[in-house]
Amino acid sequence: MVYNMGLEIEKEAWRNQQRYVSRYELSKQIKDIRQTYDWVEDCPFETVERHLFRLDNAFKKFFKGGGFPRFQSKKHSHSISFKQNFSIIANHYLKLPKLGAVKFFTSAEIFGEIKTVTVKKEATGYYACIMTDAIKSIQCPDENQVIGIDMGLKYFAVLSDGRFIENPKHFAKYERRLRIENRSLARKKKGGNNRKKQVRKVGLLHNKIKNLRSDFLHKQSTRIAKENHFVFVEDLNVVGMAKNKNLSKHILDSGWGAFRELLLYKTNVVAVNPKHTSQICSHCGHQDSESRKSQSEFICTSCGHAMNADHNAALNILSRGTAHVRERKAIA
Repeated sequence: MVYNMGLEIEKEAWRNQQRYVSRYELSKQIKDIRQTYDWVEDCPFETVERHLFRLDNAFKKFFKGGGFPRFQSKKHSHSISFKQNFSIIANHYLKLPKLGAVKFFTSAEIFGEIKTVTVKKEATGYYACIMTDAIKSIQCPDENQVIGIDMGLKYFAVLSDGRFIENPKHFAKYERRLRIENRSLARKKKGGNNRKKQVRKVGLLHNKIKNLRSDFLHKQSTRIAKENHFVFVEDLNVVGMAKNKNLSKHILDSGWGAFRELLLYKTNVVAVNPKHTSQICSHCGHQDSESRKSQSEFICTSCGHAMNADHNAALNILSRGTAHVRERKAIA
């Protein structure tokens, strides 16, 4: 509701004065909103303010060419963040503003000073995301350990050392079941208990797919980060590639963007220009589109070198990444 109020203020300001209201000006109006609505008064100030920051970020994306911010439904907001006045009691209770002590379970020890706590509602229950200032490094200390990665759809990734990581295709495995459950949901009467049960059933299935994908990406990125000091990847425009109606479902199911984000905070990632990496021979350096005989076969038209096309691309990525690191060190 606070987000929608802020958006309405922005629209009125532009309609009447042709000006944009900054998030700082909107923050000053929170006091009036809190006095008007009792339930807003019950929420911590910084939690309410966070929604105005979200609105400000939405407008920044709009000014860069994105879509105009739209009014949000309460059905799409399932989290609340706290920036202060929280603590952990005896490793079993999380004390939150306005809520008091809430019992929680954790599978890992929490290190460092807690900066933010975000409580999120998911299909399987409530979860707390705790962010601290502690940095736990897992990257390989040996700078000579480097690797190039070629992302794909047949294989999730092909590494320059010759390893092929199979694409688990999590969504594809559950697509038929999800289609059946969604069809059942469409037949349920709105507002009925059976519809609520079916909504939860569909939500649990989506949550299972998300968790399977997240687990796979974390395991693969952690293994690569532990083994290599530098990881070279293609600088792909995943958002643009996902607009291809024939490939979008498969690209998004693979999680290329999320995989790169995980690598970024676990190790040193260098993004290289992907142009012609699939056409250049990693053996002699000759470039020819005819060398790519098929999706998986590469035979150089100059030297006759033959190998898997994705492995060849990974070696080219490794070569470009290594050259980039050397240039950076020379400048430093």
